[in-house]
Amino acid sequence: MAAHGAGQADLEHGMNEATPGVAAPAAGSERWFLLLLGLVYMMNFVDRTIISVAGEAIRRDLGLTDLQLGLLGGLAFSLFYAALGIPLARLAERRSRVGIIASVTAIWSVMTALSGAAGSFVQLLLCRMGVGVGEAGFTPALVSMISDRFPEERRASAFSTIAVWVSIGGAVSATLGGWVVQNFGWRAAFVVMGIPGIMLAALLKLTISEPPRRNAGDAATTPGFGAVLRRVGRSPAFLYLTAASGLVGMVSFGLNLFMIPLLVRRYGLDIAQAGLIFAVSLSLAMVIGNYSGGRAADWLGRRDVGWFGRAPALLLMVSLPLYLLAIMQDDWRWFLVLMFFAAGSLNAFLPAIMTVTQRLVEPRMRASAAALHAFGQTVAGLGIGSVALGWLSDRLAVQAYAGDYRAACVKGMADPACAMAAAEGLQHAMMAAGAVLIGAIICYLRAALALRREIPSSPAMP
Repeated sequence: MAAHGAGQADLEHGMNEATPGVAAPAAGSERWFLLLLGLVYMMNFVDRTIISVAGEAIRRDLGLTDLQLGLLGGLAFSLFYAALGIPLARLAERRSRVGIIASVTAIWSVMTALSGAAGSFVQLLLCRMGVGVGEAGFTPALVSMISDRFPEERRASAFSTIAVWVSIGGAVSATLGGWVVQNFGWRAAFVVMGIPGIMLAALLKLTISEPPRRNAGDAATTPGFGAVLRRVGRSPAFLYLTAASGLVGMVSFGLNLFMIPLLVRRYGLDIAQAGLIFAVSLSLAMVIGNYSGGRAADWLGRRDVGWFGRAPALLLMVSLPLYLLAIMQDDWRWFLVLMFFAAGSLNAFLPAIMTVTQRLVEPRMRASAAALHAFGQTVAGLGIGSVALGWLSDRLAVQAYAGDYRAACVKGMADPACAMAAAEGLQHAMMAAGAVLIGAIICYLRAALALRREIPSSPAMP
């Protein structure tokens, strides 16, 4: 790593240096960029999570298991997201990132609206795959644009400001989506949530300009994907950060997908009530956590880049016991309070970690590096975590029910014993999932040491 350090210093200088002859974006254009991309990110998350809001209604209507819900909300989405994320990121190294984001936003929005017409599990599964296809090109292109529009010391704050809208999207999906599901059915909810993204895609294309790439040369100089893999493969910091984000994603995505079903089953709430609790205990907590985490990361990172690993590790040490206590509560009010603090701590530094990985690669590798990081987080969190959680929930529910659970309970929960078994199975499965955070803590602490070796120290700032 010592030999790599000298080259990395030149790399960092190149990444921080403005493109000659290119003026910095005006403050007003920066605010519009952050607002509009934040709204697109919001709809990204709305369309991703509406399946969890409507999940319990879909399960009862189509007679699904929790494993099938995990497939709809996780594996179907993540496999296509992951498979196309890297090719679209490679395209973003060469082509207009604004055009890519506008196109994929329109695609995922249309596929979300079409989900409302699905008449079977297979049809809904195909629509969810389409949503994954659409969203695959968004995050890598966005992170790459942020790296070109903002200096290094402001990137974590900029991305966290945009990422705050993810949490707002969760609140919109849970409250508005929950109300629509409760009053008009789950099909209407998909249509209502799909339409706004189409309009945002057009607005993005018309009003946001493609930022010049900082010291990146021309498209012909774009490194091959093999070079990107070799670069990140030689970076323990990148590997540890990606592994940690994937493990955190297993718990975070599991909460997004199964919290409302847990609230409905365990506390007897309707979907609209459960959506409101979801909005406060998870979405509002993430707004506060993401924003404060991004600000803290910029401040701490200027003093010691190792804080990009140590800070999330410390917060996970706080989050894990709070998460377990929340899942154990018999009163939804205590669940709300404990989960609020657990979720805020759990998600605070995820946006900032995405930005620090950009400092480990060359400029025209940024989108590909972001896609690889997102690949690890999405495949582990959504693809593996959600499916494993659904499978475990079904197994534990079968054990908790005195009889043939699949024959008696999958089509509905009219029998109180079915509802109790389903609630107990999901509760215990979610508690078991929390154990993976121990691995995430270890990865973050190892990343902290690696970051200090791989990224040259900057003079401490007041």
